[in-house]
Amino acid sequence: MTARTFIEALPVWERVWQHVPSEEKERALLRREEHGTRWAVVRGALEEAFGGAEGLRTIELGAGRGDLSLLLARQGARATLLDLSQTALCQASERFACEGLLVECVRNDLFAADDLAGTFDVAISLGVIEHFRGRDRLRAVRAHADVLRPGGLAIISVPHAACLPYRLWKAYLELRGWWPYGMERPYFRRELARLARAAGLVNVRLIGTAFLQSLGDHVCNTFLRRRPAWTDRPCLLDNAMGLNLLLVARKPCPNNRRRHS
Repeated sequence: MTARTFIEALPVWERVWQHVPSEEKERALLRREEHGTRWAVVRGALEEAFGGAEGLRTIELGAGRGDLSLLLARQGARATLLDLSQTALCQASERFACEGLLVECVRNDLFAADDLAGTFDVAISLGVIEHFRGRDRLRAVRAHADVLRPGGLAIISVPHAACLPYRLWKAYLELRGWWPYGMERPYFRRELARLARAAGLVNVRLIGTAFLQSLGDHVCNTFLRRRPAWTDRPCLLDNAMGLNLLLVARKPCPNNRRRHS
């Protein structure tokens, strides 16, 4: 997706954000995220890099309703959300306000955030950069690096191309004409690591999570109309073929750029 087609895809996401979950479902989804392995990876990365989230300036790119940022704000982070959808940002603002949490919302294209360059400790995204193709895949990763201060941390979560339940579910919905998310091309580990290094990031780590979650959501729930409770558990297949592939990497400081190159 080029920057132009990113703008053209906005109606797709406006339709997605029109489907607001009930308060009960929203609490359940956020609680599931909070107790899941992905959030544990994020929290652990922040502990390792900064000793925790307290006082950090964080930005979520393509934030939507800001799930991860809401969890970060609960931990004391100063959260900023960037998204092109005003509908999503309004919903996010209401969510934060309901919990008595402050958030700054910026309506912008992540490719046009030059005024935010070098100002954040942490840049995160959840299900964003897989909606780009070609050279814009590198640009989307680089957008995370650009907003970070030296030594800042980038955390990017994408669907894992090696996750078979997710791939079968996606193919099924596309075949039936029910796929709602526009162009989406998941990542294999090698491509994501290569793009991170090409974007200038160092200390690159890749972690897979939520294989059983994908099995529950994308197979059991789709075809059996039920999602067993055991599908929320971690398993040995998470790293190899879990639903979520997380990139965790640092923006180098000038004095250690050569050491990490």
